[in-house]
Amino acid sequence: MAVVQISRIQVRRGQKQQGSGLPQLASGELGWAVDTRELYIGNGSVAEGAPAVGNTKILTEYDDLFQLANTYTYKATESYLLTGPNSTNPIRRTLQSRLDDRVSVRSFGAKGDGTQIDTAFMQRAIHQLDLNDATKGNPQSRVVIHMEAGVYLIDDTIFLPPYTTISGAGPDKTIIRQTATGKPIFKTVNLSSVPGAPASDASTTTLNQPVKLCLDNLTLEQNSATNALVLENCADSSFAKIKIAGPWASGSAVGSDAGIMINSLSGTVESNGNKFENCEVTGFSYAVYSDWDINNNNWDSCKFNSCAYGVVFGENTLVGSPGTGQSTGPSFNEIRSCVFDNINRQGIWIVNGEYNLSQNNNFTSVGNDGGIEKAPKYPVIQYLKATNKSIDDYFSRTKELISGSGLINVPYIPEVEGTAFYDLKYENTITFGRLSDTRLFRLPGITNQSYEVEYIMVSNNYRLIRNGVLTVVVDGYSSPAIAEISDDYHFIGDETYADAVSFEPLTRTFNVSVGNQTLTYGAIDVKVTSTMPVDDQTEIKFIVKAKKSDVI
Repeated sequence: MAVVQISRIQVRRGQKQQGSGLPQLASGELGWAVDTRELYIGNGSVAEGAPAVGNTKILTEYDDLFQLANTYTYKATESYLLTGPNSTNPIRRTLQSRLDDRVSVRSFGAKGDGTQIDTAFMQRAIHQLDLNDATKGNPQSRVVIHMEAGVYLIDDTIFLPPYTTISGAGPDKTIIRQTATGKPIFKTVNLSSVPGAPASDASTTTLNQPVKLCLDNLTLEQNSATNALVLENCADSSFAKIKIAGPWASGSAVGSDAGIMINSLSGTVESNGNKFENCEVTGFSYAVYSDWDINNNNWDSCKFNSCAYGVVFGENTLVGSPGTGQSTGPSFNEIRSCVFDNINRQGIWIVNGEYNLSQNNNFTSVGNDGGIEKAPKYPVIQYLKATNKSIDDYFSRTKELISGSGLINVPYIPEVEGTAFYDLKYENTITFGRLSDTRLFRLPGITNQSYEVEYIMVSNNYRLIRNGVLTVVVDGYSSPAIAEISDDYHFIGDETYADAVSFEPLTRTFNVSVGNQTLTYGAIDVKVTSTMPVDDQTEIKFIVKAKKSDVI
C-alpha cells in the first residue's frame, strides 16, 4: 500500500443517537460514539480510491457479531448449487440463525466437567425446549438436544416429556452419572407436565402419554440399587447405542433394581412399540423388567451382562385385573440377535405374558449363579406360559452338558424350560467302532417333553449309510421319569449291517439346591450299541433339532 500522507491522529467524539447523529468523517479520521461505544473511520473520497464515500465501522468488544454476520450462504462458493431462485439471489442467513440450528445442553448452563451438578441445567433445557408454553406440543418444540462428550453429574431424576430427543457423543463419551441414592436417572412423564412440576402417572391418557422419545449415544451410570431408565406409559420411542451401568455384582443380594423398567397404567395406556438397538445393560438385579401389559417392544443387537437376571416379564403380575394394566402381562415382545453374558440366573424369564420371542440370541455363562457351565443352577430361558418361543438361539451350556466329559454326577438343567418349542441348535460328529451300551450324548429330561435328533451314519470300512431321525419322548408323570426312543431311518448298503447300530435311553434324576429350595432335574443318556465288525470305524453326525415341552 502506497503511503499518501502521514497526519496527526485526531479522534472526534460525540453521541451517535443525539442531534444529527454520526457526521461524515474525513479520510482516515476516527470517530467515537460515546453513547453506543462504537468506533468508526472515514472512508475518504472516491478520488482517493475509496469504493464509496462514508464511514466504516470498526469492530470492538461491544459489537454483536451475530447481528453483523448476516451473509451466511450454504456453499456460497459453489456455483453449481442454488440455494435461492437463481445465482444472484442466494438464501442468506445470520450467523445467529445458523448456530441456532443445533442446540447444546451447555447453552443452558450444563458443563459436563465431572464437577458441577448439572441436574437443573439439563432439566431446564428439556423444559424450555419441550414444555415451553410458546411451542409446547408443536413440532417447533421437538428439537434435538445435543450433549457433548463429558461427565454430567446429576443429583435427581431427569424427567422426559413426549418427543424429547437427546443425542450424545457415544457410549463412554457422554456420561450421565447419578450421584444421589434411590433416584432413577431418566423417567418419562406425560405432556400435562409443566416446568418444575412433572405430571403424575395417573393423569396419563392416550392423548398426552410420552411418545416418540429418542435417546442415543449415551452412558447412564447409576450408583445405587435403583432403576436407571424408567419408562412410564412410553410408546413408539427409540433408544440406541445407550450403555446403562449399575453397581450390582455377582454375589450381591438380588434386589428389585432394573437397568430398564417398563410400566403401563392400564389396558388402554400402555408402553408399546419401543425399540432398543445396540444398547448394553450391566450391573443390575434385572437388566430389563416389567410386570405390565407392555406389547410389541423390540430389543435388537443389545448386550446384557453381569446381572442377576436378564429380561424378566410378569414375575409379579396380577393377571386378570381388567383396566389395571396387568390383564395378561408383557406380550408380543421380541428379543433378537442379543448377547447374554455372565447372567447369574435366567437370561430370559417369562412368568406371565404370551407370544414373546427369543431369536438368534447368544447365551454364554447364563444360569450358573456365577459358576461354570458344568455347575448349572437355573434354566437359561424359562417360560411359564404357553406360546412363547425360542428360535435359533445359541447356548454355551449345550456343548458342555450334552457330550462333555465328567458328567456322571452333573444334572442337565435345560436350556429352555417350560411350555415352549425351541431349537437346541447343537450338532456334533463322533466316530466309534464296536461298542456296547455307551453314552453317545445327553439331553435334559424330567417333565413331559420330546426331542428330535437328526443323524447320518456312515461306516468308513463297510457298506453302511443310514440317515434317520431319533424321537425321544419323556414321560414325566412316572417316578422316576421314563424315556423312549423311536428310530425312523433310511438305510443303503449291506443289509447285514442295517440294524447293527441301535440306541437306548437311560433317565437319571438329580436334586439341585438353589437358595432355600431343592429342585429335581433329570438327564437322559442316549446310549449306542454297535455290533459292527471289530475293525469298523463308523462316523455319526447328529443335530439336536428341537424340543417340545407341554407340562411344567
